[in-house]
Amino acid sequence: MTSEVAFVDDQDRQCVLKRCRNPIYIEWLRREHRVLVALSECALPIPRAIGYHEVRENGQVADAWLLMTRRPGESLWNVLLRSGPVERSDHFRKLGRLLRDLHFTRPPKAFRTQPSWIDRKLAEARENLAWCDGSADLLAQLDARRPTPQAEVLIHGDLALDNVLIERDGSMSLIDWSGGDVGDPRSDIALALATEPEMQLRDADIAGFFNGYGGTQIDAITARWFTRLYEFF
Repeated sequence: MTSEVAFVDDQDRQCVLKRCRNPIYIEWLRREHRVLVALSECALPIPRAIGYHEVRENGQVADAWLLMTRRPGESLWNVLLRSGPVERSDHFRKLGRLLRDLHFTRPPKAFRTQPSWIDRKLAEARENLAWCDGSADLLAQLDARRPTPQAEVLIHGDLALDNVLIERDGSMSLIDWSGGDVGDPRSDIALALATEPEMQLRDADIAGFFNGYGGTQIDAITARWFTRLYEFF
């Protein structure tokens, strides 16, 4: 949606090459590179950055390139759409476990000395009003009805299910890290479970997710706050 993407076979390894020429999204690609570099020592199943390059024209970045290792598997979203009820609940349980591992991973030092994640995302949303799906009225509502703060953890920040890859053995990995940050864990949870209208989750799917994740479910009002915030990104 934001970049051109190509797969590169380099003898003993497979890579992904992203190229971005849209000024709105170049900063996202730059951010993804910074996040992957910061997470390079962690044990999470994520791509590893190989190289990053920007081309400037008239003092402005006109072209940005990111080369990273390729994770195996296909989109979890596509797999869920064709899965039966029992298999689908099992996939959500594994997704919950992956998200738990992410949220319990110690954040890199580069992420730790920042203002509140919600404050920063609302400020970014205001800057994005010119091109995003959100509106000034919705932003004012979200600002006035902020959820009760929670302890911030390492988050993915864009946990739509097509950013989760699943292999034949059920192993999962996370791609597209431009939103990686220290932030509110409920954002990842809300986006991971935001499947309507294409897919309506059953109670067993949600129970499977939280069985893998642990802890209590977030309420519908809080989940909707985070999914509405996503409209600005």
